Amino acid sequence: MLFSARPKETRSELFDREEELKELAGCIKHPLVLITGPRRVGKTSVLKVYLKEARVASAFVDLRSPVNSYRSLYSIFSSLLTQLSRRSFPKRLKELLQHVDGVRAVGLDISLSWGRRPSLAEIMDKLNSLDRVLIAFDEAQNLRGKLAEQFTSLIAHCYDYCDNITFILTGSEAGLLYDLLRAEDPKAPLFGRHMEEVRVKRFDRESSMRFLESGFKEAEVDVSKGVISYAVDRLDGIAGWLTEFGLASLRSRPNRELVDAIFEKAAKTSLNEVSDYSDEYLHVVEAIGVGKDRWSQIKQHLSAKKKREVYDAELSRYLNRLKKRGYIELKEDGRYSLSDPILSNHFSLN
Repeated sequence: MLFSARPKETRSELFDREEELKELAGCIKHPLVLITGPRRVGKTSVLKVYLKEARVASAFVDLRSPVNSYRSLYSIFSSLLTQLSRRSFPKRLKELLQHVDGVRAVGLDISLSWGRRPSLAEIMDKLNSLDRVLIAFDEAQNLRGKLAEQFTSLIAHCYDYCDNITFILTGSEAGLLYDLLRAEDPKAPLFGRHMEEVRVKRFDRESSMRFLESGFKEAEVDVSKGVISYAVDRLDGIAGWLTEFGLASLRSRPNRELVDAIFEKAAKTSLNEVSDYSDEYLHVVEAIGVGKDRWSQIKQHLSAKKKREVYDAELSRYLNRLKKRGYIELKEDGRYSLSDPILSNHFSLN
């Protein structure tokens, strides 16, 4: 069903992503593949549909929850190995790993001992000897610090020595994802390694219209073209929010007031996400949103909010972090703009 709150897992549920699936299939033999794009455009759905269709063993790990200890990192790899054991290698993987120190196999479940800390590189080498394997990490940019170093070191090891293993990483915050991988840092494990990238974009206006029309036809709900057009104008081409409107229309009368309610929910969600990082981020976004889009104007706005002079280095840090998180862009004329059309529309109407 097109109007489903969960990530899609079959091609029939996935709307107008043939190009992205084809592109992903074309680079999947590469050791490291990135799937990037704005929030809520359907990166996870593209990944899940591809993994389900690929005639290759695969495991999927959701990294949206904080990973802040080695214990949690080993728990993630325990989950990954258990998925592969249950779905693809019910006997062979257990047999291969049973003599690796720190690995425990009970039935089809495989767990890694935190106390004895088995070598993840050794485990990947064993896995590589079985067959082709795809290992997917959703929202991989959430890994930080020493865990990120161990994670990227493991990917670098597999890049060089495990030709049967492909890592697929998704990220809504592309700048932070590249910070994690540090491919241009001579001291980083992945320095100089080529990475394939599949970019999932927002729907254009025509695709957004067709998506809503197809979803309403499938759900047998009659919605006027005027309301659909208004929804596309307000919610842009973000599949997640278009879907939210579609789902709400199954419960309530689909009209402009319902579109406005979904828009307000979308704007509030985006603002809350920004403020969760810091109040300073929110003040910067507000400044840009109301047209104070030059460095000096943003600095003046932020200084007024903080009731003190904001240092240039301080403002530079906020702007760079917002760019890496995908919230703002720097244009050629030196002005900043909001990357999220929902936020842009929100400030233009207030």
